[in-house]
Amino acid sequence: MIVDEILKIAAQESVPVLGFGPASGMANERPGHRPEDLLPGAQALVCFGLPVPQSVYRTPTHTPETVWRSQNLNYRRLDTLSMQIAALLEENGARAVPVYGCMPMGVNKGGQVVGYLNQIQIGRVTGIGVIGKNGLLIHSQYGARLMLGSVVTTAHLPARCNPEIDEPGCPPDCRICADACPVKAISVDEKRVRIMTCLSHTSRTPQMSRLWFFILSKLQPESAARFMNLRAFDEHTFHVCSRCVALCPYGEGA
Repeated sequence: MIVDEILKIAAQESVPVLGFGPASGMANERPGHRPEDLLPGAQALVCFGLPVPQSVYRTPTHTPETVWRSQNLNYRRLDTLSMQIAALLEENGARAVPVYGCMPMGVNKGGQVVGYLNQIQIGRVTGIGVIGKNGLLIHSQYGARLMLGSVVTTAHLPARCNPEIDEPGCPPDCRICADACPVKAISVDEKRVRIMTCLSHTSRTPQMSRLWFFILSKLQPESAARFMNLRAFDEHTFHVCSRCVALCPYGEGA
């Protein structure tokens, strides 16, 4: 069974969480950002997560550099796994498209940076976590430290999560992430991050002109996205803040 083959890949690659869910679970996403927009006839989603070790976010020195390198290494693993699983699905007669962990990204008509599909919502639909007040996927063992990769496929896959979890979600009175955010980008009531406010503070992109990106984003969003994808990802971007992840107590002690 194809699900067993995917689970086998996850075990071989030390992927601790993996889930399957219906593509219809994202039917309420914005037009252009639904599974069927990326792959006509999409039936199922596969999502998996790799954690960044908790102590990486709490080193007494060189924390941004250590987090940055750890995340970049995980992105490469996630993207390779997305390709491997998509290829396996196609070898078994389905169509499949990888949804990469970070790049490439798009720019919408409002000039906001957006993913082709919302990985956090994919994680929710496939059952590997719930959305926390910080707008991130949270998991009882790994907190907000899971980085995600996924695949959209026309295969009919049964909904399941490995391992099965029952997440209670954030405590009702917890506001640690929002209070710690230096630019107040987190809305705990909406469980949402104002992404451009966040990126404008945390991202350092020395090879990308922010002025030129701003102009393009207003005039030619598609060109702005290509410019950003060429100049502002992988080793070309450095992140100076991860407080919403580092201070999140969900999954503490795992």
